[in-house]
Amino acid sequence: MHSVAEFIETRKCIETLTRQIILSAENNAVQKSKQDLDEANRQLEILRTMVANDVQVIVVDRLTRQLTSLGTKVETKVAKKKPVKKKSKTEAEG
Repeated sequence: MHSVAEFIETRKCIETLTRQIILSAENNAVQKSKQDLDEANRQLEILRTMVANDVQVIVVDRLTRQLTSLGTKVETKVAKKKPVKKKSKTEAEG
């Protein structure tokens, strides 16, 4: 059984990572954002195992939504960062 203090520490860790993800994304540090997002999702899985009451369920649901939203934003930035393959003149004509 996990203690409330452990739950709070893990939650704080995830919230710190979410702030770092937001800042990294704003600064176009896509790789850093992705690494922090992966770590936050790992921490969220740990947090899910600690849930012991309704309030903690609400916290996990909120963090899940937040990380899902950030994940979408990071993936959008990753897609924008990838170089676009230009078609050759013969491919464009055919």
